[in-house]
Amino acid sequence: MAKLKPWNVTGQSTALSTPVFEVLSRRCLSPKDGREKTFTCLTAPEWVNVIPLTADGRVLLVNQFRHGSSEFSLELPGGVSEAGQTVLETARRELMEETGYSAEIFEPLCSLRPNPALFDNRIHTFVARPAEKTGQTSFDENEDLDAVLVPLPELRAMLLDGRIDHALMVAAIGLFLARESLGA
Repeated sequence: MAKLKPWNVTGQSTALSTPVFEVLSRRCLSPKDGREKTFTCLTAPEWVNVIPLTADGRVLLVNQFRHGSSEFSLELPGGVSEAGQTVLETARRELMEETGYSAEIFEPLCSLRPNPALFDNRIHTFVARPAEKTGQTSFDENEDLDAVLVPLPELRAMLLDGRIDHALMVAAIGLFLARESLGA
């Protein structure tokens, strides 16, 4: 099998800048034929989500309207890491802001690429335990969320029957459930 070689970036420009991401036009040299080709890439800050596990074995989800799908989506609390903020600090902040919950322990679960074909960032997932209501929510200007406590067996069923269909949430929750069932 031939060894693959990376594409070399020769230049890039910003085609569009939004509050959530930038659209880049990236020029790269093909290692196969040496020709320059242009690709569209999205650059974004790191993303974080949290699996808040209560002392009685329930997971806290949030239900929110998503404009891309024009539907409500059951998700883990989370958001974008702000400049100068670690992903752990983001996890603690987002959990409190979106749910009013906090936790003593934040265990890193995984760090995944949302879609490496387009995005350059990662999504970091933490398990927060024992999660408990200690404060008030503080939604961002365009946020409106409902918190939903779900027993672990119901969480598994929600993945299997499609009630949770956000791919990044399915991946994180699936890894969490697999780890919990193995006692890791």
